[in-house]
Amino acid sequence: MDFPFRPTLTVAAKSYAVATPPDPEKLLDCTMGVNPYGYPPAAAVSLQNIALNHLQDYPHDTVLYESVCNFWRSQAVIKEDMLFFSDGSVSGIYCLNNLFAGSVRNEVVGFVPTFTDMVESARRFGFTYRGIPMRMEENGRAAAEDLLPALSEKTAFFYLDRPNNPTGQTMPLSDVARLCRAAAAAGAYCVVDEAYGDFLPREESAVTLMDHYDNLIIIRTFSKGFGLANLRAGYLILQPQLVAMLRQCSNPYVLSDIQRRACAAALTDPDFPTAHGADFTASKRQIAEKIGSRIRMLKTDGRVPICCLALQGEGDLRQLLMEEGILAISGSDFDGLDERYVRICVPVLRSLPRLTDALERAEKRALSGANKT
Repeated sequence: MDFPFRPTLTVAAKSYAVATPPDPEKLLDCTMGVNPYGYPPAAAVSLQNIALNHLQDYPHDTVLYESVCNFWRSQAVIKEDMLFFSDGSVSGIYCLNNLFAGSVRNEVVGFVPTFTDMVESARRFGFTYRGIPMRMEENGRAAAEDLLPALSEKTAFFYLDRPNNPTGQTMPLSDVARLCRAAAAAGAYCVVDEAYGDFLPREESAVTLMDHYDNLIIIRTFSKGFGLANLRAGYLILQPQLVAMLRQCSNPYVLSDIQRRACAAALTDPDFPTAHGADFTASKRQIAEKIGSRIRMLKTDGRVPICCLALQGEGDLRQLLMEEGILAISGSDFDGLDERYVRICVPVLRSLPRLTDALERAEKRALSGANKT
């Protein structure tokens, strides 16, 4: 049947999230950017103690509102009417783009590469995504000053994933504040996606800026640092008047009481996401030691478990790694990158030798291939 759906929905969208997990016996899966060390035990206890007699009820529990406000009490004054819960951070992104859609400001400005689903969602809601390339001559550094010239009367908001997906680098808070000020002067917003932010100490979060900039919007999730991706729970922090409008773009019963209580329980162990930062740093250091001639690591934050690897010259790095037993996300799934790049998530330390040995073999094969040409 021929129906006039809006054109942006008739074009296939990129999304690495739809990939089928591999056979773990054959490949080491380094694709999904979750916490390789799992989730806080308190969350599991909460799920084990589900009160089945409430399954027929609609969710009204406020415990997660209280827990999130308490979680941030030392960083900013976050009130319950500043919180918008969503089905993971990605659904929060969809709602946010819906909120801004239809405005005379129809552009989103951000880096490439960045979180693919944000770029694709913005386009589906009718925005032009103005992707500003990272400085590859500086090993892929995301420079805040490069975004500023793209700011105009058409800009709805800056989008910044911090830490960045796929590189894992973290922009300094001073640069985030700079972007907030520039956006405010232009009548625009600054959206900071901290899906990977729980891997960093809370005092380094852009939430610390919430008391100073009313055009700042923060996106958070329980999927990454807290290891609860299967629960599909996330939240936005923003001004109350925006929350009221966002709720018109969302299911009024988002998040079951089961999800709310499990996530609230996870927050009783606030240091869980940062507990293995030293492991991630050590892992990335060992990875970097195994490569460097033909494969290099782009700028990254050692405490964040994801990073982006780049093949010097021509070739398909994902395929090369797969032949050595490693499954990674192809750079072709990100605007601004191609098949010469991959994103990997570092595994637990006991599995690291499997990754580093494979990377060492891939490096030698790539170097050998370059010498032959």
